[in-house]
Amino acid sequence: MSATQVDEQVSLKLLVNKKTNKVILAEAGKDFVDVLFSFLTMPLGTIARLVQKSDMGQVGVGCLSSLYESVTNLHDSLLTVTHKEKLLQPENSSEEYCKSIKLNIDDTEPLKHFLCMNFPRCGNDLLSTLKNERCNCGNLLARLVSVKSGKVYNGFVNEVATFIVTDDLVVLPNAMDTSFAVLQKFGVKSLSSVQEMSVNVTKNKVLDLLKCSLLSKSTLTDLFLVQKPLLNNSSFYPSIVENSSTRTGTQIKVKVVIRKSDGKVMFSQGDEEFVNFLFSFLTFPLGGVVRMLEGYSSIGSIDGLYNSIIGINENKYLTAKEVKNRLIDPVLAPQYKLSMQMFPINEQDSQYNCYRDRNHFYIANGDKSYDNNTGNCKVLKLVPPNSSGGILKGYFKGPAMFMATDDLVVERMSPTSAVDLLNRLKTRLDDVEEKVVTIGIKEGLGILKASLNSRSALTNGLSHLLLLPELMEQKWYR
Repeated sequence: MSATQVDEQVSLKLLVNKKTNKVILAEAGKDFVDVLFSFLTMPLGTIARLVQKSDMGQVGVGCLSSLYESVTNLHDSLLTVTHKEKLLQPENSSEEYCKSIKLNIDDTEPLKHFLCMNFPRCGNDLLSTLKNERCNCGNLLARLVSVKSGKVYNGFVNEVATFIVTDDLVVLPNAMDTSFAVLQKFGVKSLSSVQEMSVNVTKNKVLDLLKCSLLSKSTLTDLFLVQKPLLNNSSFYPSIVENSSTRTGTQIKVKVVIRKSDGKVMFSQGDEEFVNFLFSFLTFPLGGVVRMLEGYSSIGSIDGLYNSIIGINENKYLTAKEVKNRLIDPVLAPQYKLSMQMFPINEQDSQYNCYRDRNHFYIANGDKSYDNNTGNCKVLKLVPPNSSGGILKGYFKGPAMFMATDDLVVERMSPTSAVDLLNRLKTRLDDVEEKVVTIGIKEGLGILKASLNSRSALTNGLSHLLLLPELMEQKWYR
């Protein structure tokens, strides 16, 4: 990274309540709001990696870090190196938008694409994201090809737009009446109690902004005014997705081991379908998670950010009509949707066209602007690495049984792993009970939400299925 890139910064004007030492609002331009909006496009696996960096130190976002580390620690015999990379470095379906913003912090490696070594003579027109896959002609798909686009990307927000951003990241178009309304909402009666402060935001500061946005309801105050903010999200709020139980779809049976004395899940046991379900969380864009939870994710200040975008006039404030949908309903990157996907989330459509410039080939995703009316264009077929009708079957090789703890540490099941865990948790054998539960969309969303808000994803996410009779009696007689 060059010195210019390292020193890149964006200025921000804050209004601070001098009495409470809290940020009331920030006046922000395109570059800062682009950063906030980019958070919603990031896959959870990318977020898990990024929150381990920067000046503020490492933070834990619910069970996300332990789930991410589990992928790192699992042996390669259980999943291919390629599938491990897909989980540890998941692609962003809005990558081109994010790459064009001034303070982009997503360091995910760009995806590589390969053609057959005998292309185009072989006539199969196959494209792979894995090197050395086998073409139908027998040659290897190992010819690296560049990706180009005729479209110019310029972030998410129009160049001259300015916004008001509240402490909890509600983004509003800049207007005098809006500023007054925010000041009144925060109980400001006299402007003499308000102090103006200018700050500069660097990439390192953006990393800390991401952490605060995920863990705090007063993001700007914690970021700019508190020396060492206490960031945690140990509080769990029950999911408000009332109609989820009426949906049908994939269901997974797992065995859970519960501590009878307090109803806490010690661990769960399931096959590769269960761990595919858990690890698919890492591929979901943050905005897609909030959308599936109907705007009530309870993740720091993210709900305020997400819901404020819904009210923004896309024609007036955003760079393209499609941008708003990319933010409030982001999709998975191509080849990331599981064939047995439980959650209502779609995958980005992809059609790759290949062009030739002398002896060089390059591709564009759905973009024919490079054709230059020459007709020198071939439509390529993307080869999924492990597919069922073009959709990913799963990440793990089976058959195999796995154990997932309440905080989503996942490992292969062994004869001693359960005993070792119970010993570490100082739990007696006569205080545990096994129960088989079925995870459907309602339970899946509950686990997903709890995994981002607590260290007890299974206990909280499956609470409606797990309450033991003796605990129910205790609650009844209280």
